[in-house]
Amino acid sequence: MKRLLLLTLAAILCLGAAAQTKKTRNAAATDSKSVTARKISVTYTEGLKAFYSGRPDEAMRIFQQIVLDNPAHDASYFMMAKIYTSKRDFHSAEQSLKQAIKANKGNIWYVLELADVYMQMQDYAKAVKLWEQVCAEKNNNEFYLYALSECYLNLRKFDKVIATYDRMEELVGHNDEITKAKVQLWLYQDKVREAVGEYDKLIKLFPHNAEYYVMAGRIYQSNNMLAQAYPYYEKAFELNSDNPDVYSALADYWAAKGDIEHQFRVLESLFANPVIEEADKSARMRNFTAEVLKSRTETNIGYVERLADVLIATHPDYSKGYEYKADVYVLRSQYRQSIPYFEKALNFDNTDFSVWEDFCYALKQLNDWAPLFKFEEDIQDIYSYNAQMMYNLALAHKQNGNHEKAVQCLRKASSSAFEPELKNAIRQTLQELEK
Repeated sequence: MKRLLLLTLAAILCLGAAAQTKKTRNAAATDSKSVTARKISVTYTEGLKAFYSGRPDEAMRIFQQIVLDNPAHDASYFMMAKIYTSKRDFHSAEQSLKQAIKANKGNIWYVLELADVYMQMQDYAKAVKLWEQVCAEKNNNEFYLYALSECYLNLRKFDKVIATYDRMEELVGHNDEITKAKVQLWLYQDKVREAVGEYDKLIKLFPHNAEYYVMAGRIYQSNNMLAQAYPYYEKAFELNSDNPDVYSALADYWAAKGDIEHQFRVLESLFANPVIEEADKSARMRNFTAEVLKSRTETNIGYVERLADVLIATHPDYSKGYEYKADVYVLRSQYRQSIPYFEKALNFDNTDFSVWEDFCYALKQLNDWAPLFKFEEDIQDIYSYNAQMMYNLALAHKQNGNHEKAVQCLRKASSSAFEPELKNAIRQTLQELEK
C-alpha cells in the first residue's frame, strides 16, 4: 500500500511538472508573438513617419521589409500601394492592394483604393466591378455612387449612368444638376421624350414651378417639336406671368415659327410688366433688335420703336429705352430727332461708350457739335484720354469760336491718338487754329 501511494504521488508530480513545462512553453510562445507584434508596430510607425515627412523611398524600404518578414501585414501593402500610386506606378499599386485585400478581405478601404487606381489607369471595366461591390455594401454614400456613374459613363453604358443618378437622388433628394446631366444623356442618345420625361417627373413633384415647364418646352423646341413645346409654355405663363424666362421662351417660340408680330406682342407684354427688372428687358430688346433689323424695313424699325416707347413708359428713369429710341431715329436718318433721346440716355447713364459713339455719329451727320457742351465735364472726367472724344469736343469749341479751348482739347487728343486717320485730322485742325 505504501509503495502504491508513493507511485501515485510520483505520477501526480510528473504530470504537474509536465503541465507546468507546457504552460511555460505556451507563455514563452505568446510572449514571443507579442514581442514580434510590438516590433512590427514600431517599425510600421517609423514607416508612416517617413511617408508623411516626405521621404517615400525610405518609407517604401520599411514597408517592404515588414511584408518580407510578415507577408500577411495588410497595412504595409496598403501604404506601399499609396507610394506606388504617387509615383504613377499603377501596376505595382494594383499588386500591392491585391495583397492587402488577400490578407484582410473585410477592409473596404483597400477595395476603394484599388477602384481608384483602376480609374487612374482608365481600366473602367475593372473599376466598375469594385464600385458596384462598394455601392452594394455601402448603399448610403452618394460619392461612391458618383464614382460608379463615372465608370459607367466612360464605358458608355448610359442607361446605367442614369439609373445610378436616380439612386443618388434617392439619397440626396432632387438635384437640378443631376436632372440636367440625365437630360443631356437622353438627348445624346436622341431620346427627346425621355429627356422631357425628367422634367415631367419634377413637374409631378413641384406642379407650381414654372421653370420646369419652360425647360421641358425648350427641349422640345430645340429639337424642332414646336407643337409639343407650346403647351408647356402656356402652362408656365399661367403659373407665373412675372417670370422673364417664361416671356423669353414664348418669344423664342414665335420667332422659331417666323411670326414676328406674335413675338413682338409677347415682348410688349414683358416690357409693360413693371415687376420684371429692367436688365432682363434690355437683354431681350438687344436680341430682338439684332434679329429683326437684319432687314431694316420700316415695319421692323417700327417694332423696335414701339418696344422702346413701352420701355420708356414703364421705366422712365432707365437709360436703355431712350437709347433704343434714339437709335430708331438714326436708322431713319432723322438725326435731329435722335439728339434729345441720346441726351436723356446719357443723363441717366454716362458710362456706356457705345451710346457716346452713336451720339457723336448723329452730331457728325448734322455737323453740329454744340450739344456736346452739356456733357463737357463728363467728357473731361471720363474720356480725357480718349482721342476721338477729345477731338469731337475740340470741334464743338471750334464751331463755338473758342479756339483756345479747342487747341487744349486737340493737344490732349494728340497725346493719345494712334489711328493714322485720326492723327492726321487732329494735326490739320491744329494747323488751322494756330495760323
